[in-house]
Amino acid sequence: MRWRRAENAYSLLEVVMASAICATALVPALAFMRDGMALADTIDTKHMLLTYAVSKMEEQLAVVGATWTEGTLVGDFAADGHAYIRYTVTQSDAPASGGIDGRLMNVSVTTYSDDDSDDAMDAAEARITVTTKVSKLVSYENKANS
Repeated sequence: MRWRRAENAYSLLEVVMASAICATALVPALAFMRDGMALADTIDTKHMLLTYAVSKMEEQLAVVGATWTEGTLVGDFAADGHAYIRYTVTQSDAPASGGIDGRLMNVSVTTYSDDDSDDAMDAAEARITVTTKVSKLVSYENKANS
């Protein structure tokens, strides 16, 4: 009597076919995940830039309302753990900047992600600019002095 051996394993062809089917589905899924992670990082960076720009704008509006100082400030948010997020604030009441001498101040805040750590805003780096104006009012000065 011949004994027939039971086949308990997959053939090489079945393993190769199953691997090809998995690779066909897995590679595009991983590429989709990679692209999604890159876009999420971009969105997070832009949201952080906007949040910091609004925060710095509110701070500078209070300073301008109380002291009416002109000038340009630069710095970063290293105290918050984000040294690569930098800002530039410009405050001017010059008509060329959109202000009125002694009466209306133009305040502009630009935050940017200094990806190459050169302390300069490069064209390829993400940035957000917010601009507003504040008038010179005695009530602002009185509130600041009280």
